[in-house]
Order: sequence, then C-alpha cells, then structure tokens
Amino acid sequence: MSKMRFLITILFGITTAAYAQKKEDALKDYVCNILPSLEGWCSREKALNFIDLVLEVKPNLCVEIGVFGGASLFPVASALKFLGKGIIVGIDPWERSENVKYYHPIEDHVDFKWWSTLDFNYIYDSYCMMLRRNGLGDCCVSIKSTSALAAAFLDNIDILYIDGNADEGITIQDVELYLPRVLSGGYIWINNALWPQRQKAIHLLADACDFVKAVDNGSCILFKKK
Repeated sequence: MSKMRFLITILFGITTAAYAQKKEDALKDYVCNILPSLEGWCSREKALNFIDLVLEVKPNLCVEIGVFGGASLFPVASALKFLGKGIIVGIDPWERSENVKYYHPIEDHVDFKWWSTLDFNYIYDSYCMMLRRNGLGDCCVSIKSTSALAAAFLDNIDILYIDGNADEGITIQDVELYLPRVLSGGYIWINNALWPQRQKAIHLLADACDFVKAVDNGSCILFKKK
C-alpha cells in the first residue's frame, strides 16, 4: 500500500468514527431532552448508561420489569431504534390492586396512599403516547401483566432490567424466574439496589453473575451473567 493510500485510509477511518460518534451524541441529547417530560424515574446518568450498553451489546431482546410511564424504557427503545434491530419487552400490570397488595395500609401508609390514589389509566396512556410520539412501536412490545405470568413467554434475554414491585418476595421471584432466561454473558440491571427489600435478590444475582458497575450512587447495579 502506498503512503498516500495509507494516509487516505487512516483519514477515512477517523472521519467515519467521528461521524458515528456525532450520531450517538445526537441520540443521547435527544433522549435526555425528552426524559424530564416522561412519567417515571430515570436519571440522565442511568439513561446514558442504558444507551451505552445497548449500543455495545446490540441486543436482540431486552426486557424491563416495571415500566410505569416508560421513563427508563425510553432510552433503551430509542437506542434499539437507532441500531435498527432488537426489541424491548416492557412488563407491567398497570393496575392499582397489583401495586398496593404488598403494602400494609398502616405500616406503609405513605406508599399505600400514593399508589392507591394513582391514576393508572393516565400512566398507561402517557406511556403509549410516548411510544407513538417517538416512533418506538416497532421496537417495543408491551405486556400488561405481572412479571410472574409473563415469564413463560420470554427466553434468550440479552439485557434485563428489574424494577418491579419492591416487595422482597416478589423481587426474589423476579430474579429466580428471569435469571435463567438471560443468555450466558447477558446483562442484568437491578434498580433501587440500596433498599433492604432488594438485598436477598442482589445476593442471588451476585452468586450467578459478575458485578460490572453501579450508577446513581449505587441505586442501580449492573451484573453480567457468568
């Protein structure tokens, strides 16, 4: 290869990489600009980490347990759309009875009151609106169900996000049901990782996975399945 041809090849590679980076930066800016308007809880840090993982793994199947208004699903779905491949399955009953059944009306009165007065029809409608406005329908499948009932329909998961009911037993159940459905080398995020109710489930994940990172000051942990 001549010196000139070599230099042209190097310059072309640099230009292509810079263009690709510019497109990824535009995706992240787009997601972070819209994020504050969505129902739910997802920090900028978490959203950027979600996007980076999707762009790195290029998954065929992502699964989110506990969608609510879609704030944390939005970055993943947007990254899948950007890649032009893969789907995310969002699982949530969007039903009051399922969200309050594990709260004690007196001992957990703050949480019980908040969830029992929430308009779940509004939350679900705002989630569906988010998908439509951002053209995410082709890369997102919504299952209006509990995670326990939905598990039988899912397998070969590349990236799993556990953010469902905070009850200790349900969190353990989610890990026990879904961890075997994650591919070896696949990734598992678990949210609200500092809560006492999550600790037994986190120990189960730690036994079967390698720790990768923690974001949001340790509130969300990423594991990689062995």
